[in-house]
Order: sequence, then C-alpha cells, then structure tokens
Amino acid sequence: MKEAVLPLETIVFQTLLLLVAIALEARVFYHRLNLGRQISIKYAASINLLAAIISWLLFFLVQNWIPQELETEIINFIFFDRIAASQTQQITMLTVSIGVAIFFITFFIKLKGLDFLQALLKEMSTTEEADEEEEAPTTQLQALANRFNQVAVERNPNQATAVLLANAHSYSGIVLILFMRFFFNNL
Repeated sequence: MKEAVLPLETIVFQTLLLLVAIALEARVFYHRLNLGRQISIKYAASINLLAAIISWLLFFLVQNWIPQELETEIINFIFFDRIAASQTQQITMLTVSIGVAIFFITFFIKLKGLDFLQALLKEMSTTEEADEEEEAPTTQLQALANRFNQVAVERNPNQATAVLLANAHSYSGIVLILFMRFFFNNL
C-alpha cells in the first residue's frame, strides 16, 4: 500500500505561482478590457483557480497512462526538483513540448472560463430583473446555457487577445521564477 505524502513545498510554490499569475493577468485585464481593478482581480483569480484545478485533475488522470519511467521522472521533477542526468536532453525536449501544449490548453481553459464567468454574472443580473418582472419560468440550467451561448457569440475580439496576452505575461513571470528557483537550488 502506498503511503500518503503531503507535498507542502509544491503546495506553497503553486500558491506563489497563482498569486503571481493573478497579479500579472489582472493588470492586463485592467488595461486591455477596461475593467475596474477589483473586477480584474476577481476575473483573474477565478480563471486561474479554474485552470489550476483542471490542470491538476488532468495531471492525475494522465499519469495513469504514461510509462512508469516517465511517470517517475515527472513526479521527481514536480515534487522534488530532480531531473535524471542520463536523460536530460530527452526530458528537456519533452518539457518544452509539454510546456507549449500546456500554454495553449490553459489559454483555452481561461478563455472559456471567462466566457462562463461573464455568462454567470449576466445570468445573475438578469435573474434579479426577472424576479421583479415574473416572466415565464425556465430552468436555471437552461437559462445559464442560453447566456453562455450568447456571451460566446457576442464575445469581444479584444477579449481573446487580452486573455492570450494575460496568459503570456503570467507564463513569462512563472518561467522567470522557475529559472530563479533552479538557479538558486543548484548553487
């Protein structure tokens, strides 16, 4: 039976990376989407938490299907900051490839998350208006699905660019922090 391990260092580091990503993305949302500071921070926090949750769930699902050797390398890299010296070039190419794929997957998750968040907020505001008007009853789920489709169709093209730039800013900050972490760990 495997013992449970609580990787506190990884949890703290993930929290640091989330805070950096939220700060950088909120700044981009504030300037690009002309949102207020608080709304920008709330949007950035919501979509980054959603992306982190989905990313970890996908990681734990995918790890069951990868070869044992690669799984050991990934777990050593994520939890213990160790890379096998014999496979450094292979792991580096794999890491870069996976990093690019994760960037675009995260961009898609954040874009859809922002659409969903806007649809949810729009639904909440129209629910308050509908309570006053007492229109024909529809289920909450149908109304939310309709709002999500409407927001996806009406999306501001600037919004996708803003999310892409925000994601690029946060990933640049995260890569800088990762380089600093590995540089100072190797001293």
